[in-house]
Amino acid sequence: MRNQALYIDGESVTREKTAEVRSPWNGELVGTYAVGDAADAAAAVTAARRALADGLPPYRRAEVLVAAARLVGERAEEFAQLLLLEAGKPITAARGEVQRAITTLQLSADEARRLPGESVQLDAFPTGEGMLAFTVAEALGVVAAITPFNFPLNLVAHKIGPALAAGCPVVLKPSERTPLTAGLLVEVLAEAGLPPGWLNLVTGDPAEIVKAWQEDERVAVVSFTGSAAVGWQIKAGSPHKQHVLELGSNTAMVVDADADLDRAVAAAVASGYGFSGQACVSLQRLYVHEDVVEDVLAKLGAAVGALAVGDPADEKTVVGPLISSQATDRVTQWVEGAVRDGARVVAGGAVRDGVLEPTVVTGVRPDSVLLCDEVFGPVVTVVPVKSVAEAITAANDSRFGLNTAIFTNDLGNALEYSRRAEAGSVLVNVAPAFRADHMPYRGVKDSGHGREGVKYAVESLVAEKLVILAA
Repeated sequence: MRNQALYIDGESVTREKTAEVRSPWNGELVGTYAVGDAADAAAAVTAARRALADGLPPYRRAEVLVAAARLVGERAEEFAQLLLLEAGKPITAARGEVQRAITTLQLSADEARRLPGESVQLDAFPTGEGMLAFTVAEALGVVAAITPFNFPLNLVAHKIGPALAAGCPVVLKPSERTPLTAGLLVEVLAEAGLPPGWLNLVTGDPAEIVKAWQEDERVAVVSFTGSAAVGWQIKAGSPHKQHVLELGSNTAMVVDADADLDRAVAAAVASGYGFSGQACVSLQRLYVHEDVVEDVLAKLGAAVGALAVGDPADEKTVVGPLISSQATDRVTQWVEGAVRDGARVVAGGAVRDGVLEPTVVTGVRPDSVLLCDEVFGPVVTVVPVKSVAEAITAANDSRFGLNTAIFTNDLGNALEYSRRAEAGSVLVNVAPAFRADHMPYRGVKDSGHGREGVKYAVESLVAEKLVILAA
């Protein structure tokens, strides 16, 4: 059992009040965390501001991040087991997340060594004759990083790594459901040689801590991953700060009449049911050409029925518990409501040993929550369409726009979908939940603001200062 303290200015700070972290699978106690408050949030910013003033050269940032990546690798199984316990993440997926986090830290080290900057040809015009000009990257300042439960290691790495690469100290608030993995990463970074103040961990009531950072003028950037409602509230409450918001979605995928159906179904299964659909890019809406929809339903139902469901410690498990019983109840009620309105469950739909079976639904009304809102559970809704043009209209009929995909062998349809889809990323014959940690990653509409992906996150955390020299 891990007892997580606050971490402020290089010191572990205990608090009399603590809260429990319990396994989503069996309810067993995994650990506790200290409950900090607004005063702790302010103290963390004070430490971060001092670190910013002291500075840390890029080569040292890179060395720390390389060392941290190595240490995470050495403790990979410890991290994976903690992800299994506190998030209920199937162990195979947990190990995959650990490897991604190592990559994220390595990429961040690379970016620390190649910060943005360019020469400016002032003497391209007479007014600049005899002058030399260039830009240098300067850190924007303290970054407040607020992370969700579903990727408790890699999404924390995606906040911390680019910030440190850019020269920005961090105050971190992880999800209260999964604070222990974040605490272990903070511990590793300290062991890797990160000086005090550069990374501070404050756990506790999210509303109190986030509000303190919203109102603190010393915080320059708020980087948040989570729900759209909370993300936009944070932005509205701190209009003078820089914001990087990675919010929710209800990912759409299209299957054209000429698509490789086996490939498309495999992509749908991987994207819809990995970690029980608890990812921002989890497939939720599957638009299938009416000529092949029955084939897709049959193949998808069979594939979903064959998925291993249950104990996340089992190497074979794909679909484990949702993060809480409340989440399970909510998703189950959404499916039951759709059925009352005329929908048909093709596969799954039941709760077995506390785990919602991977579910396929069709015949859903266009205004159903299963299509309009973010399910964040193992449910894919199949909708027949007459054409790719109709699918584009349907896929765009959403307040979200993160990743979207089309499976087709028609280059014209692929290009048309790529051009017209309202999303941050369009994937052709690639699973919509695909994400490489070095690629640009952004949402449109209610899915976000700003860009992630290590290089692109660094660019959003620095300002390029222009320097002009004249003899």
